[in-house]
Amino acid sequence: MFSIQTFKSGKILLSYIMEITKISSKGQIVIPQKIRAELNIGEGSVLGIEKMNDMIVLKKIDLDLVRQFKEGLEDLKSGRVRRVA
Repeated sequence: MFSIQTFKSGKILLSYIMEITKISSKGQIVIPQKIRAELNIGEGSVLGIEKMNDMIVLKKIDLDLVRQFKEGLEDLKSGRVRRVA
């Protein structure tokens, strides 16, 4: 989360406030409620995970978009669709 502060001198300070969580003995983490609410993440939501340098990045996956993409590929492979605009 970013915080922006403006000083009388007109200078702007952009600071980063990081949420902190612990890993359980099973390797599980808790995503803070505020972040879950902002991203509409709930029980059963699907997240992608990847390692970037020394970071772990979680990305919310839109399953409806994935389904539409798969259906589009199947349409192309089967010849039902010949051209994508």
